[in-house]
Amino acid sequence: MKKMTFTLTFLIAMSANIAAAVAGLVTLKPSIAVQNEQITFGDVFEGAEEKADYVIAPAPAPGKKVVFKASSLAYVARKHGLDWRPSRAISRIVVKRAGVRIPQQRILEEIRFALEDELQTGQFELSLSTQHPNIQVSTDEEQSISVASLSYSKRGNNFVAVLIAPATGPNARQYKLTGRIHRQLEIPVANRLIQPGEKITEQDLEFVLVRASKVARNTLTDPMDIVGKSPRRTLRPGHQLSVNNLGDPVTVAKGKLVTVIFKSRGIRLAVTGRALEPGAEGDIIRVENIASRKTIQAQIINAEEVHIISAGQRLANLN
Repeated sequence: MKKMTFTLTFLIAMSANIAAAVAGLVTLKPSIAVQNEQITFGDVFEGAEEKADYVIAPAPAPGKKVVFKASSLAYVARKHGLDWRPSRAISRIVVKRAGVRIPQQRILEEIRFALEDELQTGQFELSLSTQHPNIQVSTDEEQSISVASLSYSKRGNNFVAVLIAPATGPNARQYKLTGRIHRQLEIPVANRLIQPGEKITEQDLEFVLVRASKVARNTLTDPMDIVGKSPRRTLRPGHQLSVNNLGDPVTVAKGKLVTVIFKSRGIRLAVTGRALEPGAEGDIIRVENIASRKTIQAQIINAEEVHIISAGQRLANLN
């Protein structure tokens, strides 16, 4: 009797194993990640065997994921001879696709090349509406990107770029990015610290690109308007040069002793004076006669000499 019972149990177990094999019993993989363009039973299940290459659905874009209902996946599996029934704890199946992100710098470079060709200038900055664009390619694809099309609005300085990644190959995917163009001006700036009274030379200047919206109205853009001038206040490297802060170089500093010359009808007299204010060559400044302490209006001729210009400044003012 015991022998018969054992035999019956063995036969029942064998029948169950055969039924399971016929039905294609499979188990769900704990973590599902795909590399290719399609999702197969082999990507999802362990034990799919001859059904492993059967395509269930298109794969998501690189770096993205797709979610299936567990009940829907079970239906498709049973329909193709695979026995899998989800537990109550499983309601959704997440399938991820590995990807490699294209660096933002490379994206900006490609858009910039296209815009330079469109605008025929490189004097601009660009900014994207999306701060960190997420464009990815598959791990087995070339990490490249190119601009397929570009549209630009002069009125709003806006652009729309359609990019493809990878740049070549049958599986290139499109991505649309929008952004804004900021026009730039090339302006001269000081390349060193320049103190008031110093004469600015060409070697003291360099050119930089600055957003046009940040260039003040009184900023000088022609170096010919700057060279030979002198700052009224200290100039720092990289700062814009304005009309209000430039004048002729100081030839005579305040407090400097100079020779005061008086000329009239062949008479030439000279006394020592002290400059009461700074001035450049050709400027008229106030000078104090050291001997008489009287103030004289004189024109600066050079760093050492000033000439009285008014006939009303008589010889008595010098003595």
